[in-house]
Amino acid sequence: MKALIFGGTRFMGKYVSREFMEAGYEVTIANRGTNDPVPGVKTLKIDRSVSGAVDTLKGSKFDVVLDFSAYPSAWVKEAGEVLKGNIGKYLFISSGAVYKQSNYFPIQEHFERAPNPFFFTYSDEKIKGENFLLDFSSKGYFDTVSCRLPYVMGIDNYEDREGFVLSRIINNRPVLVPNGGESVKSFIYAGDVAKALLALTRAGSHVNGEAFNIAIPEGITGMGFVRICSEVVGKEAKVHFVDPNHPNLQQDGFNLRDMLFPFPDSTGYLDYRKLQNYTGFVPRYSLKEAIAEFYEDMIARGDTKPRRYDLEDRALALLNLKD
Repeated sequence: MKALIFGGTRFMGKYVSREFMEAGYEVTIANRGTNDPVPGVKTLKIDRSVSGAVDTLKGSKFDVVLDFSAYPSAWVKEAGEVLKGNIGKYLFISSGAVYKQSNYFPIQEHFERAPNPFFFTYSDEKIKGENFLLDFSSKGYFDTVSCRLPYVMGIDNYEDREGFVLSRIINNRPVLVPNGGESVKSFIYAGDVAKALLALTRAGSHVNGEAFNIAIPEGITGMGFVRICSEVVGKEAKVHFVDPNHPNLQQDGFNLRDMLFPFPDSTGYLDYRKLQNYTGFVPRYSLKEAIAEFYEDMIARGDTKPRRYDLEDRALALLNLKD
C-alpha cells in the first residue's frame, strides 16, 4: 500500500506519516524540502507554487493522497488532473472555517458554507478546494473526502496557541481574553487527526464525496481553554478581559502574527458524530491531555518564554499592565 502526502513535515504530517507507516503503508512526502524529512519516508521535492511542478507525479500510482499543503485551491485542481485514474482516494485537509457563521450548534457537515470573516481568504480557498473534490468524484477520477479540522493541538504545533497561554501562566504574565472568553471552540489532538485519516482511508466507497468534521465531542470556550491550561501548569492565570473592538485594537480579520489571544472571538463548535457513524472513529485525547503533552514537551525543551505581539502590547498599555 502506498500513500502520498503533500506537505507533511512541520506538524500534523509528522503524526500522519508515523500512523500510516505503522499501518504498513509506504509513505512518500512531496513538498518544497524546506524542513527535515520524517525518518522512514520517501521524499519528493515539489514546489506547488511553480506551475507544472506536480507533473513529475504523472503515471505514479498511490492508494491514497493526503493533501495538507493546498492553501490555494488551484493546487487541488492541478493535482487532481495529474493524478486522475492513478489513485484510489484523495483526502483534502479542509477546515471548520468553511462554515457560514451559525446560530445553531454543534455545526453539522450539511450546514451552509461561506467564507469566515476572521479567515476570509483562507476559508474561501478551502471551500473552492472542496468543490474541486466534488467535481473529481462526479467525474470518476478517484474517491474524495474533505476533512474539516478545528483547532489542532499537539507537540510541534508551530502556531502559538497552547504555547501562548501556557507561557504567560508560567511567567506570571497577564492573559488577555477578548469579550469574556465566552465563544465556544472545537479542538482535536494531532495524533487523533492521523488516526481519523487512516480510518477514512480504510473506509469503503460510502465515504466518497463526503465531508467530515474531525473534532473532540466537547465544545470549550476561550476561558475554558485558559482554565485547562491553568490546571495543567498548576497555577492560576492572571486573566484580564479586553474589548477587541476598542479603536486602538481593531484588526481586519484575525492575525496569528499579531494577536491578543490565540483564537478569534467567534463560535465554531463542530459536531463529531458523522465521522463516528461512518467509520467508528472516536478521538482518544481530551483537550486537557493534548495540552498536558505539549506542556511537558515545552518544559523539557526549556522553551517557555512568551512570544511578544504588538497588538497585545497595545492592549496591555491600555489596561496599564504593560511591563
